[in-house]
Amino acid sequence: MGSSANRRNFLKLGAAAVAASFSAVENAFASRLTETLGGAPGSAFAGTPSAAGGGAKAQQFSGLSAAYGLSADITYFNHASIGTMPRIVMEAREQYQRACETNPWLYVWSDGFGNARESVRQKAAAYLGCDAEEVALTHNTTEGMNVVSQGLPLGPGDEVLFSSMNHAGASVCWEQQAVRRGFSTKRFELSAAGAEHMTPQALIAAYERQITAATKVLVFPHIDNIVGFRHPVREMADMARARGVEFIAIDGAQSVGMIEFRVEDLGVDFYCASPHKWVQSPKGTGFFYIRRDVQPMVESMWTRSASSRQRQTVRKYEDYGTRNLSAVMALGAAIDFQTRLGPAAKEARCRELWQYFYDRVAGSARLIWRSARSWDFASSLFAVEIDGVPADEAFQRLFQEHGFVFRAFTGGGLNHARISPNLMNTEDEIDRFVAAAEAL
Repeated sequence: MGSSANRRNFLKLGAAAVAASFSAVENAFASRLTETLGGAPGSAFAGTPSAAGGGAKAQQFSGLSAAYGLSADITYFNHASIGTMPRIVMEAREQYQRACETNPWLYVWSDGFGNARESVRQKAAAYLGCDAEEVALTHNTTEGMNVVSQGLPLGPGDEVLFSSMNHAGASVCWEQQAVRRGFSTKRFELSAAGAEHMTPQALIAAYERQITAATKVLVFPHIDNIVGFRHPVREMADMARARGVEFIAIDGAQSVGMIEFRVEDLGVDFYCASPHKWVQSPKGTGFFYIRRDVQPMVESMWTRSASSRQRQTVRKYEDYGTRNLSAVMALGAAIDFQTRLGPAAKEARCRELWQYFYDRVAGSARLIWRSARSWDFASSLFAVEIDGVPADEAFQRLFQEHGFVFRAFTGGGLNHARISPNLMNTEDEIDRFVAAAEAL
């Protein structure tokens, strides 16, 4: 038997060892998951009171709060910037890492890595609502956008359209590539100030007015990161297609894991996401949906493998070489955690927190709501202005004196605290924030 055959046999045996080791971690995680969230999707939310009543709800979710490792001296309202992993996901990652370090070469380079990665890809596809052959496991939203901006066949005469509400990670890459390759970008002003009066119809009309015969790519967020306006993606995609736009790319950093949807129903070509926010996965893990029909048109951003078979699949967009396997596997654990929570139940709870915060602000003489007023186009990311207080100053005082963590937005007509609560937050915490903000 030749050396190449010996190596293949060894790698197959190694893959079996990796699978057995990871299976032990997965079994332990499954047990801990049931202990933490119950045995059925949404069971962690069973019996949640629907009527307002901060104390009752705080007690209801105190057990879920304990599932995370946040410091007891802070109240974390900044999941839109960076999320926090559940304790059991952190434990799983540590266990995967310890297994990998017993024989790093075997775990990273044997067939075991590929098999493990494919299991996570399947979970990601099921969670996103698409085919596994349309999902690349990247590092974040920005990476996905860079793949698209570098890989699409664009040149002189082509235009990429986006608004001022785009995150830098979904706009700067296009601007840089435009300089290098000769296509143009059009960034139009769509002020987040006054978002409380914005409607989906007005938003669609604003984009439609900007589309011309040259517009080849439309880029916009599912939920923007400034005021949390939920864009009507399907309606915007249909409008753009009718106007001749060929490619539609979505920044999904603030939507995946917060609201329930299926990406295949949105009518878009690319959907880039950062699960370290609302899916609560390890930092540096990402989702990149690329519709199967457009994959042959989009070159990969980097290349390691010479395999023609590899280059013909979605895996060409994650052809890195060395990869942090424990983080990838823990991404799978995070998806399991969110699936057990139940996407519909999670969105319902996010809506309750949003409604409670909205009602508290509406009843305040000092606080001003600066985001959408209907959940149909709102999200668990919203803007609250403290009358007469610069947002930067409010953050410093509320963090130093009370431990509240959020993001301040100023300039361009903005002066607000961006609040982004997640499931471990409670109505009692909202009450404390409102009281502290009113006292500034």
